[in-house]
This record gives sequence, C-alpha cells and structure tokens, in this order.
Amino acid sequence: MNCRFDTTGQRRSFTPVDNNFFTEYLPHANELQLKVYLYGLMLCFHPAIDEDLCNSLGVSEREAAEAFCHWQALGLVRIISESPLTVEYHTEPMTSRGGTADFKYGTLVKSLNTLTAPRQFGMSELAHVYDWIEVYGLDEGAVLELVAYCMEQKGRRVSINYMSKVAENWSDAGVRTAEAARNAIDSYRIKKHGATAVLRAWNRRRRPTEDEMALYDKWTKDWGFTDDAVLAALPRLTVSGTPNFVYLDELLDRLRSEKLTGKEAIELNDEQTRREKNFAKMLFDRAGKSEPATATQRAQIAMYLNDYKMPHELLFLAADLARGKNEPFGAMKIMLNDWHANHIETVGEAEAYLKEREEKRAAKRAPRGRMGAKAPYAQTAISDSEFDALFVDLDHDLPEEQ
Repeated sequence: MNCRFDTTGQRRSFTPVDNNFFTEYLPHANELQLKVYLYGLMLCFHPAIDEDLCNSLGVSEREAAEAFCHWQALGLVRIISESPLTVEYHTEPMTSRGGTADFKYGTLVKSLNTLTAPRQFGMSELAHVYDWIEVYGLDEGAVLELVAYCMEQKGRRVSINYMSKVAENWSDAGVRTAEAARNAIDSYRIKKHGATAVLRAWNRRRRPTEDEMALYDKWTKDWGFTDDAVLAALPRLTVSGTPNFVYLDELLDRLRSEKLTGKEAIELNDEQTRREKNFAKMLFDRAGKSEPATATQRAQIAMYLNDYKMPHELLFLAADLARGKNEPFGAMKIMLNDWHANHIETVGEAEAYLKEREEKRAAKRAPRGRMGAKAPYAQTAISDSEFDALFVDLDHDLPEEQ
C-alpha cells in the first residue's frame, strides 16, 4: 500500500532551508544562483512535483549548470552529469578545509567556473588551487592564466595533478604573477611554434620573427600543411645557399598546387624524383652526354616510361644508338617517337624494325644495270665505235690556236 500527497498538496508543503544557508551562503550568491539552488532543493524534497527546473525558471540548461557550479564549488551540491543536467544535493557542506577558504577565494572560484565551464572544479580540486596560491605563491591572476594554458595544451579535461606540476614549475622559475605567467606562456608558445623548428633545422638559434610565425601559420592553418610536411619539404631548399622563409613559402606554394601537403606525399614525391634523376643519369651516361638532365628532360623521359609505357631497356637502346651524335638526347627523342608511332614496345621489336629499315635503305643504294638489276630507265645497245665517237680527242679534234 502506498500513500502520498497529490501534486497540489506537495506544492502547498514546505521546503526546509538551514538558517546557516542564509547567514553564510546567501550573501555571496546572485539572484540566478539563489533561484536555481532553492528550486532544485524543492524538487529534492518533493519529487512528485515533477517540474523541469529550466522551464520553470526560464533559463537555459547552460545557465542552470553555471549557477550550480557556484554551489558545487562551495560543497553544497555535486554535478553528476552535464547532459542531461543532473545535480546531487548534499545535506552537509562538503568542505575539505573546514574553514573560510571558499569564501576567501569566492571571486576566483567564480572566475574559474566561467573559464572551465561546463567543467567545474570540485572541492578536492579547489584544494589544489588554493595550494598554488598559499604554498607556491601564485596570485589569482596567475592561477587563471595557468588553468587556461593547461586546458589549451591538454584539453578541457586536463588533470589537476598536471596543473599542479605546472604551478610548481612556475613557482620555481619565479612565475607568480599574471603578467609573468603571460610572458612565460608567450615564450613557451614561441619555443613550441613550428617556425622555431624550421629555424633549428637550418641550425639557426634565434627566435622566429612575427612575420615568420605568420607565414608558418598560413602554411599550416590556411594551406593545410602538417608540421611534419613543412619539415619534410626543407631538404628541397638545400640547393639554396641561404634558405629562408620567403624561399620556403614559394616552395610550399608549388607543392600546394601539386596537392602535396602531407609528409608521406612529399617523401613519396621526393623518392620518385630521385629515381627519375638516377635513371636519367644512366641514360645520359650511355648516350655519352656528360651534363645532368634538366627537369624538362626528366619529364620527357618520364613521359616515355609512364605515358608511352616503354620499358627501361628500350630507352637504353635508344641511348646507345644516340651515342656520338651532336645532340644525343634529341636523337634519342626522334628514335623513341618513331618507335612509339610504329607501336614498337620491346627491344626485340626495335632491333627488327631497325634491321628492316636498314635493308630497305641498302636496297635503294645498290648499283643497277650490268650487275643484273633492272635499271629504272630505258637502255639502248651501242657499239664500240659509236661509244668512241661520244668523246672528244683533245689532241686531234680541237682547231689549232691562231
């Protein structure tokens, strides 16, 4: 058997509030914080009312959560879940110090709640925060800078132990004020900035300039390069005596146009370029050409290999045949283009094609007539006396000089 008041009866009942709340907590709370706490307290004592706190008070869930964070920092409630917002009320304040620390640092706690929302520090975490001030000597401004910095580095769920270690390091380094904290953070950011890594790769021990950091940010944020990709591109500037950010900007712009913005893509492209250079060198050696292949010549060689699907051996044959020519590479291209036009795909086919062509040329050069081959013109029989009559006897036939 279950007996209970109806909803109307519960609405007409009473919600007990400890007088200690009015004397110690109420003076330090704003209107919204009071409304949220008291309305939630009523729902705890009279769950049959079953009203939604946010709708009843006309506030958003985020606003309610921020208000409850104030009471959580004082140990009166605990936020169990952020979505949906679930709050557990404590019958006794859960203070870890049993003193007035929460009221002493009330402004700081409120600022922390705003900074870390929707996450809020519980009493055990606040105990660490108070130690940063009372043991390590940080001022409240430095505490806020420290928390913001740690969340930036490790995410909003960064552990309080990590933050305490940073606080200890700051204290040891004399970083105890908000200004000193900001200066330390700026120095650390510059030290960790990708532009600094570029300078170190060039063996330059200096801080990057604002312009250099702006260029680096453009490469990584606007152009889509990863940090590793920027460093992977640096060896391409080794041909420059003094590599700098301007040259690197031009290089990365070209890589971007080729959609090479990742480390792996750049390294694969570099490996392909190395293979092309090595093969071009072997070709030129076979052709007796001493100077290295240009980028255009390498691209043409790549065309025969990749687009025309010619095997390497076929290009070597062309190089051997072009050796000794005035323009070996030009002679190679003439042969390779001719072979491609005639669908020559192997060394054997090329050799047969060359043999056949040479035989045709030899046939055209062969003597005609008396050797038995048919002359390409009409022939007339002539006697020896008629043949002799064709010639002039310089001693008898010419008239004497006068």
